[in-house]
Amino acid sequence: MTPLTLTYSLSEAQFMQAARVLWSYRAIGDRGNWVVVILCLCVGPVLLLNEVSTGWLFIAVAVFFAVLTWIRTVLWRRAYGRMVKYTAPITATFAPDHVTTNSAEGDSTLPWSFFKSYAETPDYVFLFGPKRTLSIIPKSALPVPEDIETLRDFITAAHLPRKKMRWT
Repeated sequence: MTPLTLTYSLSEAQFMQAARVLWSYRAIGDRGNWVVVILCLCVGPVLLLNEVSTGWLFIAVAVFFAVLTWIRTVLWRRAYGRMVKYTAPITATFAPDHVTTNSAEGDSTLPWSFFKSYAETPDYVFLFGPKRTLSIIPKSALPVPEDIETLRDFITAAHLPRKKMRWT
């Protein structure tokens, strides 16, 4: 297979969109969290009006999911601000035995064995490494439809397991 080279960049808005897609893929995303909040805020007061004390539990769950959604967004925005690699375009080259990247952080060459799994959504490919290491590859960086097939071939040849989609 011939190596595949991509050049792309991610703005903060694009990074947060990718993060939301990943959250939806791996657990309950923002929309799911807000649905839980709304449902709990509808049920809780009705139960309290009918003198059922478990209504407070529903209100507490609503507050928990609202705070969780807000904190997760704040933490990922801060993480983006600390990531030097997104301050300039990223060039990634996928070869049969390694992945080479050139970014504002510098150059790196990682064997495919570094990555532990992957996930694919309609707009992104995520490569997961050890200890919460994540590479986000926007499919918009793959202008030719055959390029996504080439990337999938590299992932398959590396025997990376696909992370299972949960909930939403």
